[in-house]
Amino acid sequence: MPPLKQLLRDHHLRHTTARQEVFAALQSAERPLFIHQIVNLCPLSNRTSVYRTLNLFATLGIIETITSGWKSRYELAGPFKPHHHHLHCTACHQLIQLDIPILEETIKSFADSHEYMLTGHHIELTGLCKKCQLSLSQGRD
Repeated sequence: MPPLKQLLRDHHLRHTTARQEVFAALQSAERPLFIHQIVNLCPLSNRTSVYRTLNLFATLGIIETITSGWKSRYELAGPFKPHHHHLHCTACHQLIQLDIPILEETIKSFADSHEYMLTGHHIELTGLCKKCQLSLSQGRD
């Protein structure tokens, strides 16, 4: 049985069209998606069903919510996608996925050294991408 169906079944929940559409939209996305993008990728589901599905998926740990300012983006979480972090350009809002194994090892080591049972973490580095740096420097000239 596919992992989503099994996870829903384990929580005594139905595998609905909206749940499958939202999951498929997130699964096919290369980057975290805004809510309007998810809604557009789910033609068989209304906006309310998409919002409810995202709330359910967040509660079940199926998705990660990435909040930058007052806007949120969504992407699949483990076991559907490997854990990672992001670089976020504060000018153009581009997100770049960071896969840094040594960072994960350091976080685990730090938690262990404090006898801390780590249940999760999220790191987002903010700044300006190369394109926005160039644009900013040209505006000063």
